[in-house]
This record gives sequence, C-alpha cells and structure tokens, in this order.
Amino acid sequence: MNFSITKTTRYLSPKYIIFATCFLILTTGVFGQKKSFAINGFIQTTAIKAENNDGFLFGFDRVRLASKGQLNPLVGFKLQVDFVKQNTDTDKDGDSPGIIKDAEIIFKANPQVAISVGKFKTPIGTEFNFSGSKLDFVKRGLGQALVFERNLGAMVRASKLGAMNLGFDVGVFNPGPNKANDIGSASEGQDYTFAGRVHASPVKNLTAEAYFGNATTSIAGQENVGIFGAGVKTKFDKLRVNGEFMSRDDGNSTAQDGTDFWVSASYLLNGNFEPAVKYEKLDVTKDASDQAITVVGVNFYFNAKDHHQSKIQVNYQSSDMTGNDAIQVMFQAKF
Repeated sequence: MNFSITKTTRYLSPKYIIFATCFLILTTGVFGQKKSFAINGFIQTTAIKAENNDGFLFGFDRVRLASKGQLNPLVGFKLQVDFVKQNTDTDKDGDSPGIIKDAEIIFKANPQVAISVGKFKTPIGTEFNFSGSKLDFVKRGLGQALVFERNLGAMVRASKLGAMNLGFDVGVFNPGPNKANDIGSASEGQDYTFAGRVHASPVKNLTAEAYFGNATTSIAGQENVGIFGAGVKTKFDKLRVNGEFMSRDDGNSTAQDGTDFWVSASYLLNGNFEPAVKYEKLDVTKDASDQAITVVGVNFYFNAKDHHQSKIQVNYQSSDMTGNDAIQVMFQAKF
C-alpha cells in the first residue's frame, strides 16, 4: 500500500498525520498478527453557491478513514475518524474529540445478535443512519436539527429474525447527546439517553422501521427530550423511494421542538446517470425556523458496478425561507 502527501491543509496537522500512520500500522497487521479486517475511506469535496453568495465556495464535507473487522470469532471492531474535524472540536455527545466519529467494539452473541460498546450513531433517524458516502443528495435534510446524534454508550443489535426479517436496536448512552442541548448530568449518575428502533423487511425490496428516544435530566429547570419517528426505504432494480416522519418534544429549545417529514425518489436511467427529487417540511415551535424545501438533483456515477466509489452529485435546493436557495455540487472518491 503506497501513500504520498503532496499538499497539506489546515486540517492535516502533523498530529493527525502521525495518528493516521499509527492507525494504519496497527490495523494492517505489520507485526504479524493475522486478523480479518478492511481499511477504507472517502473524500467529499463540495462547491456550494448560496442565494446570497456571488460565487461558489469550496470545502470538505467529509475526509474519513475507517477500519473494521474481526479480532476473533466473537469480537469485532469499527474505527472511523474524520480529518475535517479539528483538535479544538469537541462533540457534545460524550465529550469525545470531534475527529473520532466511531470507535466501536462489537461482541457477537450469535450470528443474529450482537452487543456494541463505544461511540457510534444512535438508532434515531432513518436518513441519519444512511452512510454519509451513500446519500442520494449532497446534504442531509432538515431533520438533522431534531435527531439524537452519535453518542458514547452500549447497544444490543438484532437482525434477520423470523420470516419477516425482524430486527431491533436498543441502547443506553451518555446524557445530553448533540441536538439535545447538553441536558442532564453524568455526575448525577441517573441521567441517560435511551434510544431504540425496530425494523422489518417483509419483502425483499422494502424495509420499514420505527424508532424512539428519551434524553433524561434531573437538573432543575430542564425537561426531558423525547423523540419518535418512522421511516420506509425501498430499493428496486432502478427505482428507490424513501420517506420519514419524526416528532421531537423538547421544552428546552423551541427551534428543536416539532416535526419533520420528507419523501424522496430516484431512478437510475442507465448504469451511470440518476436523477433524484426530494421534498421536506420542518415545522417547529419557533415559527421563524419553519422551512419547506424541494431538492432536484442529478447523480453521475463513474463506476457502474460500484456507484459510490467515484461520483458527482449536483443539487438545486429551492426553499420557502428567504436566502436558503442554493446550488450544491459534491465530488466523491471512495477507496
């Protein structure tokens, strides 16, 4: 495996380069340990022209490196870092450094049930749990303002149960996840974030799910944050139709207390070209933050056999909120 560095940016400090080198050494088995794992990553560069901007602004959405695999038949792992994050960034979800997106140890009880411990996504949100490298659109939707983000905790996962392919994810996490306003206190010993999801695939091309969460607090003047929702994902030969509804009860923040609904469709015209459209409406208690958007996009895949290996996505977002119309372009390379 050959690597070359021709240019660094403010995101790639020497500290991160050393970290990445150690990461590769430890996960590639240089010291002769034979394990089952894979190393991958992806780069997303964006060019965005907002309604009140004269030109395009270039930036990174994600610059990630990941490894996952099996240490033995019973224990696996997943580690993912994002170099767009700087060392001054600290996530609200467990106070871990922002560069660490996932650090997960997985204990397999049997082929259908596993227990995860560490930092990873909560099971809240259908779109939120889409991989960032496999989104149909350049940006995630407005519901990002409502979901419970990644957090440190433990979760039981089960899948492919019975003829309906039932599954569930149930976890307990640190108090006050991102988007829950840092409510609660770990020092109290009784404040936690609970989250769960049930899902089923009764037919090959359809997955339906429902999820719930509750971020608890014992601090005077704060209220618990509750959320529930449901989503549907379909995948046919060329057509994909997805949708989701979520509701959040948050007495601590009017901008994050309300509902979000979206539906999207995309159709692969040939092996490389895919138009997509999405409608979404966010309705929160703070009326000034209400918004409805329509996104029309085109995805061009350079590799017909692996769509997300290298692609360009072009979106036009039309919003009923003044100043929020935008042209968004994203370039992705996955390795």
